[in-house]
Amino acid sequence: MFFAEMGLTQHDSLTAAQQAASEAASASGGRSFTCVVFQQGGRLMLTTAFSNAFLINHVVAEPAAKGGNPRMATNRPMDTTHVRAISKYLVENERNYILPPVTLNVRSVPAIHVPRGNFATTVGFVVIGDETKFSVTDGQHRLAAISRAGGLLSDPDSTFMGDSVSVVIVVEPDLARIHQDFADAAQTKQIPASLLAAFNTREPLNRVLTKIVDGSALFHSRIDETSKSLSKNSPAVFLLNQVRGMVKELLFRDYALSESSIPARSNQVIGTTEQQDAFVERTLSMMEMLTTHMTPWQAIAELPTSGGPANQVVDFRKHYINMTATGLVIIGHVAYEIEKNPDPGWRTDQYLRLATKIDWRRDAEIWQGAIISGDKISTTRAPGRLAAKRVMAAIGLPAADVVEGAPQGAEPLLRVEM
Repeated sequence: MFFAEMGLTQHDSLTAAQQAASEAASASGGRSFTCVVFQQGGRLMLTTAFSNAFLINHVVAEPAAKGGNPRMATNRPMDTTHVRAISKYLVENERNYILPPVTLNVRSVPAIHVPRGNFATTVGFVVIGDETKFSVTDGQHRLAAISRAGGLLSDPDSTFMGDSVSVVIVVEPDLARIHQDFADAAQTKQIPASLLAAFNTREPLNRVLTKIVDGSALFHSRIDETSKSLSKNSPAVFLLNQVRGMVKELLFRDYALSESSIPARSNQVIGTTEQQDAFVERTLSMMEMLTTHMTPWQAIAELPTSGGPANQVVDFRKHYINMTATGLVIIGHVAYEIEKNPDPGWRTDQYLRLATKIDWRRDAEIWQGAIISGDKISTTRAPGRLAAKRVMAAIGLPAADVVEGAPQGAEPLLRVEM
């Protein structure tokens, strides 16, 4: 009954519905698309796939002007930076990309032919003419990026415009309800940074990160790779994103390097497989030396990864700097300077001194007035850099100047959320 009430044309068979849609498309100069027809929230919905070229020609974005009245437009203001980022991703990964489905709106029911029956969901055929225009409920930046990428791809053999995107079409004439649909569709949960680092192995930094975690006696099976914060009672030693901060220090001498800058910098430093393998090998060599000789890492490496004994990690985290994200960044900063020396024997000696000559307990004098004030640990850049200079001085390593142009005392090193 629902489909009949919505004005869909019903036929005695699927073949008859297909034939009628084909004839209607031929007569009107339109196109017939196979689709799934269903209801959701009392409204008619379709799902199908449109080619990139079709989307560019038939979808109209109506973004609100910044500073204007968004209620008079269909979409929120366009974020051009976001569009450029998506189009860059598409151009650089033309043969290996993925785009989530977009949600479109059409204000009047197009010609839809379905087989007769009291089905909640059915296959149908929708006829779309040249005059049919869709607005965007969710995905305007993806669609703008598709258009931009199509103009940037100069290869005449590119098949990009023939690629398709899955679409959900909502039949809805009411602008206020369209706005509400956009708000409802935006109820998504942000991916935790650790989980993103684990999944996004297209980025060279993340590829070496996972190899370091898997190859380290301290990190293997002891890193929380899915959470946003580390519970104070967690037996995990670190979040994956906290280890990533140490790796960023090792590579770039800047744990706070913006995510948008990382791809270009990564390609400069570890752009090839050979460079990545060499970096992983040297980092694992460093980790082996520190884990073998540094308190409490050496004790943790001997613990099982689960069960009662593993909970000793909780106590170690309360009492040692090198069990915090701040400590990891300090180690990465010092190691960056050590790695400048090409002599592996000299580097090994320096890491041995870093492991044995530094008192990593929170109440040690070396941390007081730098990252430790009272019973609290600072998570900002300037105290962390001061602590790193003290460590370098203690092991006889010249303290290099801080990164030129980097703002001081503003960015958190890596928040240790308990």
